[in-house]
Amino acid sequence: MTINHPQTVPANSAAALEDLTKAFGWTPNVLNVFAGSPALIQSYQSLSNILSAESAFSETEQEIIQVTNNIENDCTYCMAAHSTVISMKNLLPDDQLEALRSGAPLAENKYNTLRTFALSVLQQQGRVTPAQIETFKAAGYTDEHALEIIVHTAFKVITNFTNNMVEPELDEPFQAQTWSKHGEPHSAGTAGMG
Repeated sequence: MTINHPQTVPANSAAALEDLTKAFGWTPNVLNVFAGSPALIQSYQSLSNILSAESAFSETEQEIIQVTNNIENDCTYCMAAHSTVISMKNLLPDDQLEALRSGAPLAENKYNTLRTFALSVLQQQGRVTPAQIETFKAAGYTDEHALEIIVHTAFKVITNFTNNMVEPELDEPFQAQTWSKHGEPHSAGTAGMG
């Protein structure tokens, strides 16, 4: 599948691609992929903006949900990108980032509960049990948080499935965070965004 370039994207993708490039400060390969479909890039942009402005979760919690979905959906590109963001912004210490990436327990029980519930929402296609919801709420979350996980899951389906379909080359700024679900070596070192 062709990865687009700014001069070849559909006209209705151009504004979103330009805005996202400005927001990132550069153009990751995945944005050129998204730009191949105006509906896809505009959906990505809209959900990204909504979650940035309206999320009931902290930035760290949002990244935990995103990484949980990335692992389950086996998206190596998204894992490297999100790991880079977590590392750059110091959202988790290096050992906790590595625990998150490998599925090992996290130091904060609340984060473990969040990860477990987000994974249940994805694996059970939203059909979580009342007991699972109560456990999630007992950790300090609310019904609003539970519902918002659906939005994060939908957002990750968009990005994970697109990357899995197209397999864009991993951008250099993300390469220090290369990851594989199947256990090949990976690094949790810090990398710059470019």
